[in-house]
Amino acid sequence: MTSSSSRLLLLRSIFDSPWQYIQHITTNKVILLNTTTTTTTTTTTRSGAFGYPQLKQPQQLITLSHQTLRRAALILARITHSSHPSSGSNQPRQAFLNCIRDFDRLSDVLCRVIDLAEAIRNLHPDPHWVSAANQAHNLLSRYMNTLNTHQQLYQTLESSLSNLEPADHVHPDLFAAKTVAQQFLRDFQRHGIHLPSQERNKLVELSDEILVVGRMFFAGTTAVCSYTPTWITREEAKQLRPSSSQLVSSQLHFDMHGCAALDPSDWVAHTILQQHPVEDVRRRIWQSQRESPDEQIERLETLLKLRHRFAKLTGKQTWAEVVLEDKMVGNPENVLAFLDGLAQDTRPLALQELEALRRQIHSNNNHNNNTIQPWDRDYYSHLAAAHRTSRSCSSNSNLSAYFSVGSCLQGLSELFTAIYGVSFEVETPEGPDELWHESVVKLGVMDEQEGRLGTIYCDLFAREGKTPGAAHYTVRCSRRTDLDEDQRDMQFADSLPRERPLIDQIYPDHLQAQPLQVPLVNNIHGKIGSYQRPVVVFSCSFEPPDPSSRQPSLLSWSDVETLFHEMGHAIHSMIGQTEYHNVSGTRCATDYVELPSILMEHFVRSAQVQGLFARHYQDDRPLSHDRFLSHLQEVERNKAAESCHQILLATLDQHFHSHIVATPGFSSTAEYRRLARRLAVPPPPAAAAAADDNHNPHLHPYPHRSSSSSRSSGQDTWHGRFGHLYGYGASYYSYLFDRVIAQKMWRDLVQTPGPCGSGSGAAPGNVLDRANGERIKNLILRPGGSIDPWLCLASFFRNAPPVNRHANHTADSLARGGKIAVQTVASWGLWDKSSSSSSSSSSS
Repeated sequence: MTSSSSRLLLLRSIFDSPWQYIQHITTNKVILLNTTTTTTTTTTTRSGAFGYPQLKQPQQLITLSHQTLRRAALILARITHSSHPSSGSNQPRQAFLNCIRDFDRLSDVLCRVIDLAEAIRNLHPDPHWVSAANQAHNLLSRYMNTLNTHQQLYQTLESSLSNLEPADHVHPDLFAAKTVAQQFLRDFQRHGIHLPSQERNKLVELSDEILVVGRMFFAGTTAVCSYTPTWITREEAKQLRPSSSQLVSSQLHFDMHGCAALDPSDWVAHTILQQHPVEDVRRRIWQSQRESPDEQIERLETLLKLRHRFAKLTGKQTWAEVVLEDKMVGNPENVLAFLDGLAQDTRPLALQELEALRRQIHSNNNHNNNTIQPWDRDYYSHLAAAHRTSRSCSSNSNLSAYFSVGSCLQGLSELFTAIYGVSFEVETPEGPDELWHESVVKLGVMDEQEGRLGTIYCDLFAREGKTPGAAHYTVRCSRRTDLDEDQRDMQFADSLPRERPLIDQIYPDHLQAQPLQVPLVNNIHGKIGSYQRPVVVFSCSFEPPDPSSRQPSLLSWSDVETLFHEMGHAIHSMIGQTEYHNVSGTRCATDYVELPSILMEHFVRSAQVQGLFARHYQDDRPLSHDRFLSHLQEVERNKAAESCHQILLATLDQHFHSHIVATPGFSSTAEYRRLARRLAVPPPPAAAAAADDNHNPHLHPYPHRSSSSSRSSGQDTWHGRFGHLYGYGASYYSYLFDRVIAQKMWRDLVQTPGPCGSGSGAAPGNVLDRANGERIKNLILRPGGSIDPWLCLASFFRNAPPVNRHANHTADSLARGGKIAVQTVASWGLWDKSSSSSSSSSSS
């Protein structure tokens, strides 16, 4: 067995069969042992959390945060002090670069601890570490907020930028530095630093209110207590098919009247909605899932109005203008034009899908419904899928056996090796404190030319106390360090009077101003100077392997897509190593950052990539191509209707952050319903049709639980549960935008579009081609946010194979940016127009 094969086997086994591995960790020796091989790594210094020797105990994190605060104050004093090396320089460009380098270093010194603390407080099982992380995070975040109102700091940055020569403002070599400068300037201005004192204080008050109300709104989007229980009777439960009826009934508690309360948000309610044959039951559950309490709608509308007032105070017309000024699209008008174009292409296809479903159900089951209501779609789709399965020779229900976590990670490593020359290697921890849980695996990311790129800590399994869901934590960003001249910090400190504080009660002190020390790498292929390497945590909530049955963690298809998607972010952080930490890796425009991850979703659907990882966990037999293709065709059904829903949400997001929130009598519910009538598929029911037994006090067995909200009106107020309105306000369109770009890139890569833009295994192009992989690596991933993303895309399409006759025209349009570039992206659309009609008709 070759060393490469051994590494891949270890990579798969350590996730799938962790019980075969015993870690003996002493102060200075780590042994990774399995049944056939032994690897010993000796270290001279015992490391702490994330490999930092300074972090062996929780208290050390608190101490480090105070030391970091002192060093940050010292860097701040250097930046603003009259003796700063850049002051008085007759070379404006060099003075500007010196200034930006110091700003970036100040940010990096703080983020090294803030970002690390963010990961610890979400992932660490030890409450002492979580408490220390919260203290460190709060201390440094508060200090960072004070920097946003520091007049001298703002004036220094503004002066260095304004002193640039006109030619430098458009020079591509200064794009990264100017991007960093603009990021800081926007932070300053969003805190009202340019406003008179009274208005600035009002802006601070608004910011605090937005934070408080926003958090309350977000908490209410998922709170179980915000749902009014609906119900099901014992007789209704028996109407489910026997296997489902038994499973559902085992989870219910029927009272003396034969009624059981249902939490609309849990899996039991979703199962009934999908499988119950009685429309009234489905409608009752669907309506309860679509309701939000009155107070939740009030929170949302308060949040929207606060944001609008904030925007007006900063000189913008709307919150969307505030958010979009540094995005690829540039302004709300471009976003709405993009979404309108998608809707025009997508809604007819979604209606065709719905009609095909109606015809099939009518033909197969003699249902006479002329209209499929929103509460019917999942049920009829489930019936149609069951009918197709009954006609086929094999079922796709047990494909999870081919998708173990370990085989997927092995396949990802093989994929990255093929297209990027990058691979994963399992690494032993450097001490007992480096990893926070026994299930965490440390991966070194290796490049064929550059060597070790960085570290990915894989925390992939659910456990109590861990923040659920998929997440990508950037613990440390890449950054060039040899130009820092950090030794000047202490020289500068020596020149200051000991009795004069840097800020508040923080005085110069060599011993108490040591920041978190990071390892540096020199002589990197293709780079000048020394760099700090990135560290990220890749977190998911998969079911852990079962040591008693020796069964690995097996993933559903949606879990597989999540794994590949999130690894797209992680590999972007590894490859996108830039001079400034503020533009490294995933620190790029919000409407660009999802592009690498959505590309990974295309890769995972290709037959060649499927062949790398889809193997049965028991006997290693590969998943057949026909079965995989059949599965893809099944999951791609109703894709247009799902896309219509996303277009509706993105459009709603833009309208909610427009001027309409300031109009008298604004109602978020009325606006949501107006847009739903225009964009939703299936269209929403009339209000009278939506009012069901759930709101009849004579029939409702739990009337006391449903009396305090708009629920009594029977209105669809689901927008009160649209949590992305808080975290992604005015930028929810980004996923659709990047999905269109990724679709176009994929078509160019494989030179043949897949059905309905699926990127499925039907495309004959070699998706593992290294030349195409290098285009993605060098033109999309490597720049991070240091190059205008429009220019990155223009370079990608300009370097397309000669068979693409329109490559140069496309590239020229993209390079212009602005409205023309957005129109170019919109013209690509989500669907292959030459085959969309046939794809829709074949869905039956």
